[in-house]
Amino acid sequence: MNDVTLAAALDALDALLDAEREAVRSVDATRAVALADEKEALLGVLRAADWAHAPSEVARFRGLVPRLRENGVLLAHARNAARDLVQALAASSRPATYDAQGASGTSLRGTRLSLDV
Repeated sequence: MNDVTLAAALDALDALLDAEREAVRSVDATRAVALADEKEALLGVLRAADWAHAPSEVARFRGLVPRLRENGVLLAHARNAARDLVQALAASSRPATYDAQGASGTSLRGTRLSLDV
């Protein structure tokens, strides 16, 4: 892989990270999944690249690492929020149970998530 192709792959990754962040913030799961597939393919290209003669591209990739981590955190929070929602919906569809003191055994834990990072 030559430097031009490596640079193009980094350009594509840079744009993809912006699109991925927007997909998560707008709760567009279909788009986020499609972008995850694209990102996996791009990272495969970058893994196979010859970085030995591309110090400026190495520096550029290092600059993208914090954004990769931030998007990973956003995706993890979105996953957890979706899981909590599914659990809450499942709990709300079960009949309520009460203990000896009359307290409800069906409790829905609140979740607040801000994607404005």
